[in-house]
Amino acid sequence: MSEEKIQWSRQEDVALTWVHKDQEFSHRLITKKLHGSPMSFHITTYMPHFDTMVEGDGVHEVILYCLHGWSEQIVEATGERHHFKPGDAMYLPKNYRYRHIIGEAGLVIAVCATPSKEAGDM
Repeated sequence: MSEEKIQWSRQEDVALTWVHKDQEFSHRLITKKLHGSPMSFHITTYMPHFDTMVEGDGVHEVILYCLHGWSEQIVEATGERHHFKPGDAMYLPKNYRYRHIIGEAGLVIAVCATPSKEAGDM
């Protein structure tokens, strides 16, 4: 499908992927399989008060952009803390580990990953 043409996608037109059942889900809007893109773009939604450890998979580099809500992020190795809020962007290398605590309003983020993550990928 790498026709090298402009393409559009809507959240309701792609499958919902549960990353953590009843706590975190993602819509993979632009992907290699669907659009021929070497990166993927998706919207991820977290339920309020979800507390989890997040780890890199050694394959994907990721950029997060906060759209709605907030969370507290604590880097395990250094103890560094960040209050992630609308307008913040975060770069994640292939290998990382941090605690992610979602606030009372939940959290909605835009995510770009390279190489592309496909529907169903965690």
